[in-house]
Amino acid sequence: MKEDALSDIYYPRKRALTLFKMSVEQIFQSTNKQPMNKTIVACDPGVNGGFAIHTKGGILLFAMPESLPDMAQLLSGFKVADSHLWIEKVPKFVSKLTPSASVATLHENYGIVQGLAYSQGYALHRVEPKIWQDPLGLGGKRSCANSAEWKRKLKSKAQELYPHLDVTLKNCDALLILHYALGGGR
Repeated sequence: MKEDALSDIYYPRKRALTLFKMSVEQIFQSTNKQPMNKTIVACDPGVNGGFAIHTKGGILLFAMPESLPDMAQLLSGFKVADSHLWIEKVPKFVSKLTPSASVATLHENYGIVQGLAYSQGYALHRVEPKIWQDPLGLGGKRSCANSAEWKRKLKSKAQELYPHLDVTLKNCDALLILHYALGGGR
């Protein structure tokens, strides 16, 4: 076995950090050297959301890109014949405490990501938060004093399920949606 392959096995965080510094095109080329048969992309479309992508090479995590071209490049870079996008269905109404700008960006990202994915041939799956969160056994958002505590609880669960990945507050929801899409709790 080559030394690089051993490094990936024993130091997966090192590989994840290396991938984080690479462009989407470079990541795609490094993780997809051979054709694969399925990609599953999970998306938390929030302002501080992100993507979790399951490929033949493993799971990759990304913060939400800031521009439409970057979102398009991210999705097209991992598109294969059998590609699926799982996206968190956004509520029509949110708390009065949530800034209007955050709500607008959430809904904008929700539409943009779906449109890009559909135009690129992804199968779309919309999942309500309660559906992917219930199987985690965390007691729901109401079990926490505030949204920040709930978000930390989700991050902690994602770290527990995927200790080899660099889980952040930005990518933890996407990773847990991916966990659900891969059969966790279904």
